[in-house]
Amino acid sequence: NSNPSHKVHFSPFPIHGYEHYFLQVGDDGVNEYPESSAAVQRETDCSYTVWCSGRVGVNGMLIQIKTMKRQDLISRIMAFFSPQKDRITFKLELDPGELDSFVMIFGQKKPVVKQHKDMLDLSTYTVEKKTTSQFGLPPSFALYTEQVEATYAIFEPGVSAILRKYEKSIEYVHISDQYSGPKPPEGETYTRLPEVVRLVQFSLNLDECRDKEAQAELLQLMFYIVDKIRKFRLSKEAKQKADKRRREVEEAFIKTTHQLRQEAAQARREEKTRERKQRLLEEEDPEKQRRLEVCSMQKHFFPAFRGGRDYIKRCFNFE
Repeated sequence: NSNPSHKVHFSPFPIHGYEHYFLQVGDDGVNEYPESSAAVQRETDCSYTVWCSGRVGVNGMLIQIKTMKRQDLISRIMAFFSPQKDRITFKLELDPGELDSFVMIFGQKKPVVKQHKDMLDLSTYTVEKKTTSQFGLPPSFALYTEQVEATYAIFEPGVSAILRKYEKSIEYVHISDQYSGPKPPEGETYTRLPEVVRLVQFSLNLDECRDKEAQAELLQLMFYIVDKIRKFRLSKEAKQKADKRRREVEEAFIKTTHQLRQEAAQARREEKTRERKQRLLEEEDPEKQRRLEVCSMQKHFFPAFRGGRDYIKRCFNFE
């Protein structure tokens, strides 16, 4: 295949390496590319996915590979003015009971701040920790977290050392028991409580981890963190605080959506009233106009008292 992006795709993180971590790598049984031992799904010329399953405590892992456009001269020229990176993202959905109640994200400041702004769980539950040096993180990293206990548990010296070693390779690591995707667009809201999953997501910059040693160490780090958080449990006090926070978020959501539904219903009633009045003004036939006026008054008064419909008919001598 002469596609330049295709060549980039298979150079980092060889697909066969995932077979050490999952029983099944690829889910269609069809090998599109002979260079790969797995079923790689080609989404676009610059986007590929691989699904992995068969690991204790993990429902599955989706690998998403997005490469910079290299198919044409214009894309290459634009890359000089707006540099893009080849990225690989690992999304691991954990089974029920495999992740305690906490949300956090850490990594390079720019992508971490963007994720915190865009993702519903991060913006709802986490706050920024201004001092990251106490956790052994590199100065280029930002950290948003909900539970201090979980933060200290994850950033043990060995983990922090690998993070410092490969700080340029790691865009962000997102851990959440409340992951539901991005926030709704501004001015919009969810009509029902969004479904959540237990997610661990790693986003890596492929340009910074081409050699096999870096790939192997980063994969080991990734699954070490996954196994560690599966075993980690909050203290009783921290767990109660986290669960209370989740109940408050749910109650606030229900209250807000109820109010929004009431406002929407009121707006619909007002719109119908305006339409009836407009038809009344536009009607030239006196008899039809009187019928419309009676109908309008019935809509307004009838719910207020028993016999309202007959009362209005008598007032207008209308049968």
